[in-house]
Amino acid sequence: MIGTSITLIALTVALIAWLAHTDALIKRQVQRDLDIAARGLTCQGRVFAVQRPFLLDSTTRLYFEFAPPGLGKAVQCCHLERGRTASLLPAAGMLVDVHYLPDNPRKAVIGQLVQPARG
Repeated sequence: MIGTSITLIALTVALIAWLAHTDALIKRQVQRDLDIAARGLTCQGRVFAVQRPFLLDSTTRLYFEFAPPGLGKAVQCCHLERGRTASLLPAAGMLVDVHYLPDNPRKAVIGQLVQPARG
């Protein structure tokens, strides 16, 4: 009986810690995306694949490519999207505005999907 209670308490504490860690990671990612959108350069790109959420993962992954002027080659990136309705996301093949950091083009986001929080 006591062993079962201790196990349940340990599992509850582990779950709370995991949720807090996940929340902190998401907030950091959102802030990074906002910084890239604010400081980055913009060019046009194309979504080439969309991976829908699966099982316990609620994140949609939009894979896109773009060719920053002067780089001479295309860059492929992944934009993580949480919570937005699938019908509001760009589909594979759609053109999108990409914001990227000129010193590191792999740090890029799909512009229309990055919006500051309203409050």
